[in-house]
Amino acid sequence: MRVFLFMLDPFQKLKDKNIKKQAKKEQKIKGKAWKMWKMCGFCGVLIFHNADGIQSAIKSWQKEGFKVAFVPTMGALHEGHLALVERAAHLPQVRVVCSIFVNPTQFNDPADLQAYPRNPARDFHLLSEQGLADALFQPEIDEVYPPEHPCMTFSFGALEEVMEGAMRPGHFAGVGQVVERLLHLVQADYLLLGEKDYQQFLVVRDLLRQLRENQIRLRDEQLRMRERQRQSSPLSWPSGDGFNNPGGMARGADEPFEPYEPTWHKIPELIMGTTHRDEGGLALSSRNQRLSNEGRLKARQIYAALQQARRSWPHESPDETVQKIAFMLAEVPEFRVEYIQLADSNTLAAVQEWGNHSSVRIFAAVWIEGVRLIDNTVVFP
Repeated sequence: MRVFLFMLDPFQKLKDKNIKKQAKKEQKIKGKAWKMWKMCGFCGVLIFHNADGIQSAIKSWQKEGFKVAFVPTMGALHEGHLALVERAAHLPQVRVVCSIFVNPTQFNDPADLQAYPRNPARDFHLLSEQGLADALFQPEIDEVYPPEHPCMTFSFGALEEVMEGAMRPGHFAGVGQVVERLLHLVQADYLLLGEKDYQQFLVVRDLLRQLRENQIRLRDEQLRMRERQRQSSPLSWPSGDGFNNPGGMARGADEPFEPYEPTWHKIPELIMGTTHRDEGGLALSSRNQRLSNEGRLKARQIYAALQQARRSWPHESPDETVQKIAFMLAEVPEFRVEYIQLADSNTLAAVQEWGNHSSVRIFAAVWIEGVRLIDNTVVFP
């Protein structure tokens, strides 16, 4: 296997030390050619299509003292995605991984999945032109959801019962599955998501909480099991704490020694990037690509209406504010409003009285030209 590099890059050690080792491993994996990465010699962006490649790169970076900032996307990249990559690149001592994977488990409508825009060549061009991402991870579905690896299931309570959760049954269950799997594969230190999908951000925040608590529970269970084993055969227990004796057998014990594994993947720090908008206020979205020019112009009125809530709330009740915004959107005949919701910024509880909440956002989902658009903005503080 030959790899031609046209410029010096920060991945020099992987090139010098690991390429031959990876080539030998390719030959040993029967029936699976996993030579899945390429290098763009002009921009230094690595492309990976399987877990072995991206994990090898990450291990190399970690040995050099770098952390990993992860920007997961479903492709059809726009300036909002690139802004997340830029923010990731400005974190201290990091390598940036951007992923593109259209996750089928979060689509409750097969037609919506089929119509979702895909343009991988354009996406790679945008990342290459920007020059801030170190790697692009484009896994196939069997890499994310291998048949031999059952998916974890998660419940997000009230966070998944309103707005997007109510209108798209099973959507956030799919989001939880894919984020858990991608974090397992990428092992990121930082996870960056956009503000436009604010409800999704809260769901992922809760997912990370659940993963962290689950790992603590598993750790405590293993420690209790160790203590029982230690007490049952104190003279035969390996020296020290036993944590670094994988696969050993305690003399006189009937069961093999089981090593302590504190985690199956890192729990990254979650970072939210601000919503990026065009010059007329339309929130940038991959779905905007399906709109006509006229449709984009009309869709700008969604954000204009939502901004009314920030101006009106000191003088109107929550119900009056929602009614005013509904009236503004109804004046656009091309719109079909799915919901308008005032919600607590932390819990997404519906707002009945302003004084019961320290922070409130307004959310909306609107159809135009057969495309479903969502947006939200802060009402106060």
